[in-house]
Amino acid sequence: EVPRGGGTGGSKSLQVGGTAVYQASENVIEIAKSIAADMLEASADDIVLDIDSGTFAVAGTPAIAKSWAEVAGHVESTGATLSAEADFTPEGATFPFGVHLSIVDIDRDTGEVTPRRHICCDDAGTLVNPMIVDGQVHGGIASGIAQAIMEEFAYDDDGNPLTANFMDYAIVSAAELPSFERIEQETPTYRNPLGAKGVGESGTIGATPSVQNAVVDALSHLGVRHVDIPCTP
Repeated sequence: EVPRGGGTGGSKSLQVGGTAVYQASENVIEIAKSIAADMLEASADDIVLDIDSGTFAVAGTPAIAKSWAEVAGHVESTGATLSAEADFTPEGATFPFGVHLSIVDIDRDTGEVTPRRHICCDDAGTLVNPMIVDGQVHGGIASGIAQAIMEEFAYDDDGNPLTANFMDYAIVSAAELPSFERIEQETPTYRNPLGAKGVGESGTIGATPSVQNAVVDALSHLGVRHVDIPCTP
């Protein structure tokens, strides 16, 4: 009997690696507070970190403070190091979700498919860096649309590849794509302290079938119920 497995998975970098970095950083901060407390002759419980200025001070007296550089320099002078480690094992899947809507035109004479609008909504949990998420999803949508309407591995009757280089393999460009319309829904997960879910594959996963279904819908009045991708003329 073959043991059951968890299957393949992705989009775990921020959830797992990011959480480990977050926890290790929190540990370093606690160590630094203890060191700053000694330097300021105060209790570690009274030390607060001002994130904006990057300084440690006694609560209520922000004028008397030590910077990260001063704390690190003090540690170095003693021959010690300011470091911490952390391990994080996720308790389960975070279940990011999303929806894609595609609108396409099909040339009645040539059968060429032209994407007109692409709208998507993603819930990737807490967005630590929204700009990177936006770029990731945009790239995924572009790749997904390309898979739906042009990218293909083609071979001749002898099995020789016909699309073996960038001259023969169709790659989408900005000229073939509409401006993408995105909606973000942030619902933090309880599975990790960052509240982050996955977003790595969301653009590709949603865009390809969305465009394919739009093509089928446009041809449904002709009795078409399925079109293999790529949806070429």
